[in-house]
Parts: sequence; structure tokens; C-alpha cells
Amino acid sequence: MKVFDRVHLDVVDYDVKGRGLGKVDGAVVFLDGGEIGDKVEVEILKKKKKFYEGKIVGYDKKSSHRVKNPCPYDRCNGCAFLSLERKSELAWKRERVASAVARIGGIDTKVEEVITGGDVFGYRNHMQFHVKNGKLCLYGKDGELIPIRRCLMQSDRGNEILAVLQREKWLADIRTVGIRTTRAGEVMVILVGKKDISDRLLHDAVAFAVEEKVDSLYYSKNKNPRFHYGKTFHHLYGKETIEETLGQFRYGIGAGNFFQINPFGAEAITREVTKNLIGAETVVELYSGIGTITLAASRMAGQVIGNEISEISVDYARQTAEKNGVINVRYIAGPAEKMLPKIAEEETIHGLIVDPPRAGLDPVVVDTLLESKPEQIIYVSCNPSTLARDLSRLAEAYHIAKIQPIDMFPHTASVETVVNLKIK
Repeated sequence: MKVFDRVHLDVVDYDVKGRGLGKVDGAVVFLDGGEIGDKVEVEILKKKKKFYEGKIVGYDKKSSHRVKNPCPYDRCNGCAFLSLERKSELAWKRERVASAVARIGGIDTKVEEVITGGDVFGYRNHMQFHVKNGKLCLYGKDGELIPIRRCLMQSDRGNEILAVLQREKWLADIRTVGIRTTRAGEVMVILVGKKDISDRLLHDAVAFAVEEKVDSLYYSKNKNPRFHYGKTFHHLYGKETIEETLGQFRYGIGAGNFFQINPFGAEAITREVTKNLIGAETVVELYSGIGTITLAASRMAGQVIGNEISEISVDYARQTAEKNGVINVRYIAGPAEKMLPKIAEEETIHGLIVDPPRAGLDPVVVDTLLESKPEQIIYVSCNPSTLARDLSRLAEAYHIAKIQPIDMFPHTASVETVVNLKIK
């Protein structure tokens, strides 16, 4: 099989990005689309060491799992599963977790049906759009920028602002626009340019904010195209923060703050964690971020200690705890692999929550857990592969009581998982 050859194959699976996957004479071919059950004609575009990449040029038969794509921007690269029926999407996500746990972790255990958290459209409260020829765009599958008037994943309020911005002539001086919203309808607009903001741009941007009832307006200078925003944010108009509520707790969101993109999904994860958390005197959360799970756990423990590497996130978490009147939590800044051994020396840890990045747990963290043996570990994961790897080691001392996938980002290939582990 060579580049530019045309072959026929069946789409049998998806990769971690949601791209269709098929085989020809045992060789794996990754596609630019396709749904499981499609029979397609493919043009081979690239030959790699262990696989090929191809473009679908025709359909011999379309999958029975297909539905009409509701998005008018089919070239957009944001959503993998808009042409796939929801029950098939959820089944694949469950199987992705189950397969990783069995294949990588070597663990034979039940994986629950996927929990969905809220609406499958309009759930994103933060999006960034790139400006090209004065129009707000998203990247397409081919790397080209596509002008967007409305995104199905963005909140209604965000789409209202997006539509208005597409008519503004002063956008020609902007590189990127960020739109943040809350479920209560508040909106923050973040303008990003290569230079300091000019008086003319400041005047036009503030006039827009006043006219469209934007709650908060910021400008960020950024010369590095690898990042959406610069290191600093200049407040131009309105409030400094907008406010979101998760469960019973209120969070002030600034221009540079990390916050969960899907608040409905974040609440689903928090509910699952607290539902399974055994009431304990001391609970520790590693990779605690801005403290959303830590605060929820505070209702079920004598004290909760949150550990996060980012000083900015720790400061924000402390402010949020104070704002909500929570007095039984404290936060420690530093890498988990260095801080957990210190915490374990000073405290008897009864329950431990981990919510690591895609790379999973540092080996030192796993070693410390196997030595200190807290009664319960709740593992929140965004990567089934590293989750399975870590579970294979933790299974030496822990019984897996429950594996619960959660659909945090509908219509994408991402899946979150909450695992409840109890000491043997």
C-alpha cells in the first residue's frame, strides 16, 4: 500500500481523538472521519512506521449508527461525534474505559454505564476564537481557519456575543477573542492583540461592551501564537469577575482563572465523588485545582487538605473557600510527589481524592499511597490509559468498588472516569 493508493475498508473503531479507524491487510489506517459501521473508499495520504493516514473519498455503505450532523461547519475540528447517534457514542466511551482497564491494567471488573451531565449542546462556558480577515474563526480539520457565526457547544449567551462581534470592524486589530459565560447569563469578553491597546480600539471595544451589556471586558497582550492569552490581563470595563455556582458554592471567575468548561459535567463528577466518599476525619485531595471537589468534600470530613502545584490556583481556592465560609479546608502549593509524603508524615489520611492531569499519577505518589494505605482512594481521571496503568499498581492493596465513566464533553472523544477504591 502506497501514498495516493485508493483502498476500500470498514470503519471498526475510533482513535482517542474520535477519528475513524480501519484495517487493510492487517495495517491500521486512521481516517479524517467516518463512523463505526461505515464502508468507505479511502485515499492514502501518509505512510508512517506502524500505520497509515487516509482521507475518505467515498462511501460504499453508511453506518446505521449515523445521524444527520446538526452543525453547518462540518470542516470544523471541534466535535468528533456529531454524526453519531448518542447511544452509540456513550457505548463507545464506556468500552474505551473498559478496554483500557482490561488491556493495560490487566483488571477484569465491571464498568458502569456512562453518566451524562446536563445538556449535550450549549454546555461550553469558555471558548477562544481566532481572528482572520476581521472574522472570528475556529480551526478546521485541514488546519484552515473557518469563520463561525454560532457554535452548538457554546452557551446561548456566548453565541449572542459571537454573532455581534462578527459585525465589528475593529476586530481587524485583534488576534484572538475569548468569550466566558455563566449559567446565570453573565458574560466576559477577553480581547487579545500583539501590541498595547490603542486609544481608538479601547474606545470601540468599551462602546461595544456597553451596547451589548457585556459584564466584564479585558485586554491581553500576547505575541506568542502558541498560547491563547498573554501572561497579564488589563481590565477595561465592568466587573473584574463573573460568578458561577457549582452545587452550593459560588466561584468568581476572572480572565485568567481556570474553571471547568462544562459546569453541568463538573457537578456530575462532584456528585459521584461525594456520593462514594466515606465520611472521614481527614481527607486529602491531590491535584486539587481551584478546589471544586475539595469544597464539596468539606461537608463530609473533619478537615480537607487540598494540594495543587499552581500557586495561582491555590490562592484562588483559598479565596473561594473564604468567600463561601468554609473553614475546615486548607491548601498547600507544590508538586504532589513532594507534598504527599510530607502530608502522610504529619497526618493520618483516611480518604484520598486524586484528579491528575492526562499523564496520571507520578510513581512517587503511587508508592506513597501503597505505603500509607488510606482507607479509601477516589480517582478522577481524564485519560483511560493512564488510569488503567495506575489502577494496575493500586490493585496490589485496593479493591475496585466501582468504575463510573462520565460524559463531560458530549460529541467529543473525551471521557472522564471516577473510580472508588477501598483498602483490601
